[in-house]
Amino acid sequence: MAVDQLGAAERCETLLQDTLDAIAPTPAWQEAVPRAGARLSQPGRGSAGCESELHWYVTRGRDILTVVSLPRRAVLVDVVERHWRRRGWTITSLNADWDRQGVTATTPDGYRLALRFGELGEAGLTASSPGVARSERLPALSADGGRDSAPLPYVCCPYWSALA
Repeated sequence: MAVDQLGAAERCETLLQDTLDAIAPTPAWQEAVPRAGARLSQPGRGSAGCESELHWYVTRGRDILTVVSLPRRAVLVDVVERHWRRRGWTITSLNADWDRQGVTATTPDGYRLALRFGELGEAGLTASSPGVARSERLPALSADGGRDSAPLPYVCCPYWSALA
């Protein structure tokens, strides 16, 4: 593993900004609670003789603060999906449920991205690293007890908040 947690955090930030730059008009957003930690490898996927190998990771995100109306959610998901496909990323999930739409993708270097809507219209964009080397100096983190979902949106936009 050549990339450590600091490098992975920077890569996540770049992927998030690249995605937001593809959305016009750009919705209002704030940084989501950053996360970092370790996971055990899945059974049968560890190195030879090391079934409980640790994989360090980081996750960065953006909470979308713009109210995205139900009719516009499909448009936003479509814009993001097309952008990720143009980048050559693999779409791993596409949820077309009217009120809980979303899309996830994986980059060729193993980073996972997701755009998800919650049942109350809250939306979040996240980027998570694959297993990386542990950093001696961890990327900036908030307390682990942070919120699990994006805040409710409150910024109105003539385009994204429109009902038609």
